[in-house]
Amino acid sequence: MDGTDTGLYGSTDTLQRLDSPWDVVLWNDPVSLISLVVRVLRKLFGYDLAKAEKLTMQVHNEGKAIVWTGEKEKAAAYCVALHGYALAATIQPTA
Repeated sequence: MDGTDTGLYGSTDTLQRLDSPWDVVLWNDPVSLISLVVRVLRKLFGYDLAKAEKLTMQVHNEGKAIVWTGEKEKAAAYCVALHGYALAATIQPTA
């Protein structure tokens, strides 16, 4: 099979992408306090203070940071959870 079969379940390329790791991307915004972002990363992902602060400063300085990588369903759940804290987040296939 060459990955171009588009039968009942879609292409095999699509199936492979679903099994591939996905990134949760946290985006900078002008409203959220740095202390809130650090607190959310620690609570949601279980990160220690140093890692949460490093990721938060990456978001602040670079505009975004990949805060978690793993299976698509869990990435989507983390994204929704971040939205629950009014933080801008998306998921994307890992490059």
